[in-house]
Amino acid sequence: MVPELGQIVQKRSRQYLVEDVVFPPNEGDQTLVRLSCLDDDAQGAPLEALWEREVDARIIGSTSWKTVARRGFDKPRLFSAYLHALRRNCVTATNPKLFQAPYRAGIQVMAYQDPA
Repeated sequence: MVPELGQIVQKRSRQYLVEDVVFPPNEGDQTLVRLSCLDDDAQGAPLEALWEREVDARIIGSTSWKTVARRGFDKPRLFSAYLHALRRNCVTATNPKLFQAPYRAGIQVMAYQDPA
C-alpha cells in the first residue's frame, strides 16, 4: 500500500511526513516518496525513497493517533509551565558550529590588566 500526501509513515526507525508521491510511469517500476523527518534530532531532514524497496516502511494509521489521545491532553496551564521550562533551559546562541565554553563570563580584557 502506497502512502498518500500528508500521511505519517515510519521507516528506517524514524517517523516522516509524506510531502510528495511520484507514481511510476511504467508498470513494475517503484513509487518515489519524498519525506520530511518528524523526529526531534533530525526535524525537517528530507528523504527520498522508493517505497516498495523499503524493508520496514509502514503507514501510521489514524488508530495510532487515537492511542495517543486516549489519555487526554494536559491542561493549558500545566502545558504552559512545561513549555516555559523548556524555553528557560535553551541556549541563547544555538549555532552548532560555534564552540563556546560552558561557563562563559562577560569579562572584558583591558590594556592595563596584566595577563596571568
